[in-house]
Amino acid sequence: MSRTDNHQVNIRVNEAEYAKIQASARIMGLSVPKYCKHLVMQSKLKEPKLADDEYHKIIIDLSRIGNNINQIARRLNQAKSEVAEEEWIAVKEELEALDREVAEVWQRLR
Repeated sequence: MSRTDNHQVNIRVNEAEYAKIQASARIMGLSVPKYCKHLVMQSKLKEPKLADDEYHKIIIDLSRIGNNINQIARRLNQAKSEVAEEEWIAVKEELEALDREVAEVWQRLR
């Protein structure tokens, strides 16, 4: 009888990881390879939210926005003595808010 599974996948794990996999396989009544195959085949893959070219464009745009925020912050710090204190604080808070928003978008893309 010929074997239908003709591809082999190898992974490396440390002792603790192997012990956990082995214990889980034993609980399920499966060998370690069958248990690993079961996990892989039962996993649900998510469709990417964006096409690769759209993702790449957004990353470039976010990098540019981040650079612009940093340049504005540097100039603001250099001109601190020339700007009224409350105006300086307001602009600084706006920049920090923008920076947080950019960081949030980065997190969603990852």
